[in-house]
Amino acid sequence: MTTAPEATRTLALTIDGARVEVPAGATVLDAILAGGSHVPHLCKDDDQEPLGACRTCLVEVEGVRGFPASCYLAATDGMAVRTRGEALDRVRTNVLDLTLGMVEPGGRGASALAGEAERYGVGGRFAARAERHLDDSTPAFSLNLADCILCGRCVQGCQDVQHIGAIAVLGGGEAAHIGTHLDEPLVDSICTSCGTCVSVCPTQALSPKPEPAPVAQEVSTTCGYCGVGCGVGLQIDADGRLGWVEDRPDNPSSQGMLCVKGRFGLTFVQHEDRLTTPLIRRNGVLEEATWDEALDLVADKLVEHRGSFAALASAKATNEDAYVLQKFVRGLMGTNSIDHCTRLCHSPSVEAMLMQLGSGATSNSYEDYDNAGCLMVVGSDTSSNHPVIASRLRRAIDERGAQLIVVNPKRIELCDYATYFLQPQPGTDVALFNGLAKVVLDEALVDEAFVRDRTRDFEAFAASLEEYTPERVEEITGVPADDIRGAARLYARPPFSGSCVLWGMGVTQHTCGTDNAHALVNLALMTGQMGKPGSGVSPLRGQNNVQGCGDAGCIPDNLPGYQGLGDTNRAKFEAGWGVELPSEQGLRATEMFELAAEGGLRAMYVTGENPLLSEPYIAHAEEAIERLDFLVVQDIFPNETTAHADVVLPATSFAEKDGTFTNSERRVQRVRKAIAPVGQSRPDWEITADLARRVAKRLELSQSQFAWTDASEVFDEMASLTPILGGISYGRLEGAGIQWPCPTPDHPGTPRLYGETFSVGRAPFVAVEQGPPAAELPNRRFPLILNTGRVLYHWHGGTITTRARVLNERMPELPVAIHPRDAAKADIEDGGDVEVLSRRGQLTGKAVVTDAVQPGSIFVPFARLGEFSANYLTNAVYDPKSRIPEYKVCAVRIAKPGAPDTWRRGRGSGRGGRRGG
Repeated sequence: MTTAPEATRTLALTIDGARVEVPAGATVLDAILAGGSHVPHLCKDDDQEPLGACRTCLVEVEGVRGFPASCYLAATDGMAVRTRGEALDRVRTNVLDLTLGMVEPGGRGASALAGEAERYGVGGRFAARAERHLDDSTPAFSLNLADCILCGRCVQGCQDVQHIGAIAVLGGGEAAHIGTHLDEPLVDSICTSCGTCVSVCPTQALSPKPEPAPVAQEVSTTCGYCGVGCGVGLQIDADGRLGWVEDRPDNPSSQGMLCVKGRFGLTFVQHEDRLTTPLIRRNGVLEEATWDEALDLVADKLVEHRGSFAALASAKATNEDAYVLQKFVRGLMGTNSIDHCTRLCHSPSVEAMLMQLGSGATSNSYEDYDNAGCLMVVGSDTSSNHPVIASRLRRAIDERGAQLIVVNPKRIELCDYATYFLQPQPGTDVALFNGLAKVVLDEALVDEAFVRDRTRDFEAFAASLEEYTPERVEEITGVPADDIRGAARLYARPPFSGSCVLWGMGVTQHTCGTDNAHALVNLALMTGQMGKPGSGVSPLRGQNNVQGCGDAGCIPDNLPGYQGLGDTNRAKFEAGWGVELPSEQGLRATEMFELAAEGGLRAMYVTGENPLLSEPYIAHAEEAIERLDFLVVQDIFPNETTAHADVVLPATSFAEKDGTFTNSERRVQRVRKAIAPVGQSRPDWEITADLARRVAKRLELSQSQFAWTDASEVFDEMASLTPILGGISYGRLEGAGIQWPCPTPDHPGTPRLYGETFSVGRAPFVAVEQGPPAAELPNRRFPLILNTGRVLYHWHGGTITTRARVLNERMPELPVAIHPRDAAKADIEDGGDVEVLSRRGQLTGKAVVTDAVQPGSIFVPFARLGEFSANYLTNAVYDPKSRIPEYKVCAVRIAKPGAPDTWRRGRGSGRGGRRGG
């Protein structure tokens, strides 16, 4: 007789006389909850492993002596369980009474403990422990030990879910308490304010600040920050205000985790600075207008400038928003000049991967990070940029023994977990990756079968590695030769499963960014780390929908779904849209500003982008914007670019509309409207569709192509023309989302690409050479190298995070990381003001003196905090292949404000004037 597999076998037991069926492996507590019965379980969070600490979930089991804890007791077939009884109730009420005695009388009130005490009629016979500490140091939440019952759920959440380990149970006996290392304040510890501890606390000892109002509604949606695609539950009060943000354990991308931005950074949605009405510039001043006035003016001006027009799409908007915008640009404005911020982050990855693999997207799923034997993180401060991914990496290391390689010129948090930390000099990545490949080649670590059967041009590539011996690469990069050898061996032959390489903007935002991406793909191909469990290549996407924005067609060289501009593809879309489409590739984002500066581009439509903060060499971008005849900006906040606009259109945030986002693992997920639009703001796709109908009318074209009634209709049209999305619909997205390609309605989606074939046939190796180490070398006047990136508490330019109270309080000023040696030379102290100057501008920030950066280099975040951001300094030179700017390497100097500076001759501020008020 055979038995059913453990995953599908069910057990039947009785709970208080009622039959309950549960899957094999369930606990008695699982069965009680599944059957609709109730027992207290103060130390057992529904989404975490049992702790058995509170002893309130006791039950009586027929044939079992005593009262076991149901959270730890395995359910068995035929088991008979009682949750109430005279003796059992007496024990439970005593336990609850003792537990209640641990907290301050009249504490937090509406907590799980208070509810259970009321349910069982417990009044509190035992005196509360005295002298309990209140930690109110972090702006996100407070820890009041007077309300703590030492259940351990917060510690479990911090250590076993997030794998951060900021808190633990300290001391013993009556002195036992929850605390940080050395009992330092939370704000000074390694706590990241992710809020997991707050979400699981049963007594409100951990409570958000300020305490949210009672919940009237909770809406499941997808976070609007980074490309991880975390599930969030937006809790709305009776007044329609957004309060607490819950995690979603059933979301496969985030698995119940959130970061500080997703948990505490969404207050920007209803910030008082929101744009609430259309604005038209009259006599140099932006003034309120009606929607009809604004859209009619925009329609007239865009028709007038048809032929000299370009648009920027938003990677923070939905797939539907992006699809409608590119359809408008191509179908009515007659140009392919549409782009988005992928040009400024991962366009090199897309260029290289499209050429070598056939797709510019991540090849694997996050699940592969969980199962990989080796994880190589390149040019990504994952703990700051994608904290939930970092938690999964730490979990793989802690629980499965995965090995980690970190490649970064700056020491990051993940280095504490790394087997190898390779710290190259900025701009020398090609040499390092070629050096790793040379070791793989010389030590016979190549996957010969994979290379023979699935790739081409290997011989030419192998020949190109001749000069990249570990010793030569050490001379170029500064990375020890032995570390290069060790890392190459580990990546090629991980201890189990496969190897995943994850990379970020640290290797793409260079003049050699595309070459860097080619070199990483070469390394994956030669070792066969592709298409199998625990392997893959993963450019970690930055914005929440930068993947989807490209999928939807907001790039100048492809129609939706990365379908080229050739005759066959254009004919399909022309038939679907009823218009004639342009065949010439459009302008890339960086080319738009170059052409505008020359007077060759006369009008722009900018949606959800802020180029006067994100473009390199901001003063030059400002000059280009000033030369436009007409600029319309569609956004949720006033910013540096709206200050130059002729018309400003108020859009809604992700919390005020329906749609979809596509995350870094190609997972299409639902976005759901949780609150009413602020003021007169409207979803981006609705605004663009309304504008398109007005433009179509003026051009005497059909308006019906822009007459959708809701976002689902937009998605259906996009899917009907886009094979990789062809089988996806809103109905299918009610659950966990679907990873493209998903060509048919019965297709399950594709967790892992390239299992058997590449769409390009045999994947080509692309030989690349190390060029000059930097686009702008240091000299006597500018002796330091600037490195840039994101930080945990702000997102990119900071437009939304500076309007989120918790995030802004955690980092209110612009930090400038400086090595102690360089700080001493300039007489700059930790926490003091520091001025940073380049050939293009200057900024002032707060010095953070740290050996996390190398001598001779400094680090400045992209975020504009106060008056300045890093892009006042950066250099407008570009990768010739992808046209991404060189954000990472430029020459700077530092000075103490007010100190004599012999080099200070006619410097500019990096900031120009504005068009009117």
